[in-house]
Amino acid sequence: MVKRNFPSINILTFTYNGERTIGECMQSILSQDYPLDKIEWIIVDGGGRDRTVEIVEKYQKIYPKTIKLLKCPDKSHNKIKGYNFFARKVRKDFVLFVEQNNIFFQKDWLRRMTEILEKNKNIAAVQSRFAVPKKGNLVERYLGGIGIEDPFAIPYSLNSQINFNPSRFKFNKEGDFYIYPVDKNNFLYAGGSGFMIKRSDFFNSGGWIQDIDLFYRLGMNCHSVAIPKNLKIYKKTFSSFGEFLINRCFHAQYYLSQNYGGRDFYWFDLKKNNFTQNFKFI
Repeated sequence: MVKRNFPSINILTFTYNGERTIGECMQSILSQDYPLDKIEWIIVDGGGRDRTVEIVEKYQKIYPKTIKLLKCPDKSHNKIKGYNFFARKVRKDFVLFVEQNNIFFQKDWLRRMTEILEKNKNIAAVQSRFAVPKKGNLVERYLGGIGIEDPFAIPYSLNSQINFNPSRFKFNKEGDFYIYPVDKNNFLYAGGSGFMIKRSDFFNSGGWIQDIDLFYRLGMNCHSVAIPKNLKIYKKTFSSFGEFLINRCFHAQYYLSQNYGGRDFYWFDLKKNNFTQNFKFI
C-alpha cells in the first residue's frame, strides 16, 4: 500500500461570542483522521465578551503547534475584516474556511475533501453540503434542509440549488460529487462554511473579501467547484426563531449601511447590474 503524502491545510476561523459552539467545532476538527502536523488553524477573535477566547486557549495549550489565536487589531466583530486580516497569512497547500458553529461529524471529512482537490486538476475548490440535524431545533433543521442560513438567498445559493434542483448539475460518478462551473451570468455562491480552495486559486482570484465576491471572481477566472454528494457538516445555527430574526435583521442593515460599496457582486443595482440580474433579485 502506497503511503499518502498528505497536503498541508490552513484552516481559517473568525470568532465572536461563539462559546455555545466553538468547543464542539474545535473538537470535531481535531478528531479528524488527518495528521495534525499538516494543519495550521488560524483563529481570529473579534473581541466578544463571552468565554470564546478562554475555550480556544484551552485547546491551544493542548495543540500549540496546530492552533494560532490572533486578535483583530480594531477588536471588530466584523467577520469580513477578520478574514481580511489573516488571509494574507495563508502559507499551506489548501485553505479551509470554517465557521465557529460548524460541526464535523464525519471523521474522514478532511481527508476526502483534500483527495478531490488532489485528483482533479480542473477543480479549484470544494464546498461541503449541510446536514439536517436529527436532534436540532426546528430552525436548525429547516436551515439545514434548505442548505443556507438565509432563506431569502435560496435562488443564489449553490447548496440550496443542489438540494432542490440536482439534475441541473453535472455529476462525477467516480468522485461522487456535483460540479458547478462558476458562472457570473447565472451566479450561485457558497464559500463560508466547509469551503476548501487551493491556495494558488485563492490568491489568483484576489484573496478574501467575502464569500460572495470570492465566488464571483472565481467565475471571472472560469473555475469549477466540486460539491460532494455525501460529505456534509452540521451547522449549529440558532437556538430559537427569535435569535434567527434578530441575526437576519442585523445582517440586512449592516449590508446596506456598511458593506454595500466596493463589491464585485451586487444583489440589486440599477447601474451595475443588467435587467435580468435585478429582476431575479426582485
